Amino acid sequence: MTNIIPQIDHVVITVSDQLDQANLKYQKLGFSMTTRGHHSIGTSNNLAIFNTTYLELLGYESQKADKVDTSWRFDNGLTGLVFKTKHADRLYQSLQTNGVKVEGDGPKSFFRPVELNDGSLHEARFKTVRLDPSYTPNGQIFFCDQLTPELVWRKEWQKHPNGVININQVIIEAEDPVASINLLQRTFPTADIIEVEGGLRLKADDKQIDYLTPSTTQNFFGSMLAKSKNTQDRKIALGFITQSLSQTQKALEAGGIYFVLKNNSIIVPASETYGVVMIFKEA
Repeated sequence: MTNIIPQIDHVVITVSDQLDQANLKYQKLGFSMTTRGHHSIGTSNNLAIFNTTYLELLGYESQKADKVDTSWRFDNGLTGLVFKTKHADRLYQSLQTNGVKVEGDGPKSFFRPVELNDGSLHEARFKTVRLDPSYTPNGQIFFCDQLTPELVWRKEWQKHPNGVININQVIIEAEDPVASINLLQRTFPTADIIEVEGGLRLKADDKQIDYLTPSTTQNFFGSMLAKSKNTQDRKIALGFITQSLSQTQKALEAGGIYFVLKNNSIIVPASETYGVVMIFKEA
């Protein structure tokens, strides 16, 4: 059995046909967003690049709406949790051996043009291995093999007015955290999983993925959560490490963003972010 180590590569925030508005909003949140990228499968994105992770605003432009596969369309919000891999083909076989269903008959290859700050054009290439969509009806969990990482983690894109240096937490709301986290237990058989208030936590290096009950998330966030009629598991919140909370606060104030100071952190409600609560904590 191959030992698969959980490492967060990036997260996906679906914004559907509102990429322009969402890109502007995220700049007001204090993120430095990259130039618009266009995938070979019809979707488009803008990214906020951090030390070892990144945030992806994923949507589509109106003229390409009919080209986007329906399997990539979800309600707006935090829909994608993406792990790192350097061996997509080997990983695909290993997951099947471990009894984890994966989509398709092998890794999918994608590319998107990338324009660097000097105006030069390049092609970012990557392979993905997506866990079967039936596991995560409100989004997706997949692996990304970044074949051209030098076109993603560039120093000139990693400085943000809000001081953010990395993603450190993903929170998933689940009626039964024990049953829901079983997917990650089977995907990462040797991962460290511990009990936390209201649920369970999988440790991924210095980051964490929490499965928490709705009563717990309601207690933590209350009206700051996005409203949903869907009772299935949903990704509801993102945690960030910032080099300075005062810097984060100034950036949010400059952008006219509503936030709450609580327990040595800054919390931004889902209404300000296209559906995901954001928690900023100082390094």
